[in-house]
Amino acid sequence: MIWQKRALLALHTALEDFEHNESWGFAIEQAKYHNRWFEEAQVHQSLLQWRESLSPEKVNSWLSNYSLPEIIGTQRLGIIMAGNVPLVGFHDVIVGVISGFYVFAKTSSDDTLLPKMWLAEAAKIDPIWAERVEVVEQLRNLDVAIATGSNNTAKYFASFFKSIPHLIRNNRNSVAVLTGEETQEDFIALGHDVFDYFGLGCRNVTHLMLPVGYDFTPLFQCWDEHFDWIRNHNKYANNYEYHRALLLMNLDPHIDTGYLIAKEKPELYAPVGMLNYSFYDSVDGVAQKLVEWGDSLQCTVSHLPLINSMNFGSTQCTQLYDFADGVDTLQWLIENRKA
Repeated sequence: MIWQKRALLALHTALEDFEHNESWGFAIEQAKYHNRWFEEAQVHQSLLQWRESLSPEKVNSWLSNYSLPEIIGTQRLGIIMAGNVPLVGFHDVIVGVISGFYVFAKTSSDDTLLPKMWLAEAAKIDPIWAERVEVVEQLRNLDVAIATGSNNTAKYFASFFKSIPHLIRNNRNSVAVLTGEETQEDFIALGHDVFDYFGLGCRNVTHLMLPVGYDFTPLFQCWDEHFDWIRNHNKYANNYEYHRALLLMNLDPHIDTGYLIAKEKPELYAPVGMLNYSFYDSVDGVAQKLVEWGDSLQCTVSHLPLINSMNFGSTQCTQLYDFADGVDTLQWLIENRKA
């Protein structure tokens, strides 16, 4: 486990002073020009969360749960990375390296600069990040694969990698279950679950489950004060205006806050600029609905004692043990690694 700790410490060290590092500053600026969703504040939020989760104490605690290989292997792991949120696909690269694979990463066209920057900075501290990871345009001759994409591309990935062990991820979204007794602090925290990264992540809340007769006024008054800045982002505003126009043309009932459209709709998924909601009359009914959503559900935020429920404001505060789709990718790779 010594070399794994050393490798993860290099990742942490590479982020220690990124706020004052000219190379990081240039990469963050270029990432924004390349992808207008990647505002500086959003990238900083991601980097700060990575730095916090890679602290030596948390790394030691996380790795202690696994029987990691002492010898670096020769198998080839291919990774197709997502790019909806800054560095969202980097966790797969991390677990690939520390489980002993050669990692061949196909970055998303939306997020290629930041992963390359982090790898380059970490390689200055520990060469393993240059020796064991290669960013490629095409994936060939693989032993194992991990791919993230849409529901449509997931079917293609499953077929393409059918002859080797593979993990395929598709679209997921998150829900918040309110009771009507939430505080202003809860509303602000929930706002982060909804609006952080402009709602583009699978961990962003896209559906509210509300008690019958719920009064939206306190919630939206709070968000008006703390989150209406989002209307000033051009790409977000374009999405909001587009869906608003469709609803108005179709005379479709909805709530319009001026920066967010809330609509009563049973679906879990809502596009950027929109938030679905539904009403419940019993906790048992909520639990049943969560079961029905099944593999489409990523996170559940609530004060109610629901299975795997999280605190408000915590969906984007990911740690090393927060695996996508609930599958322990590190353990899976260890089990699929040949001596």
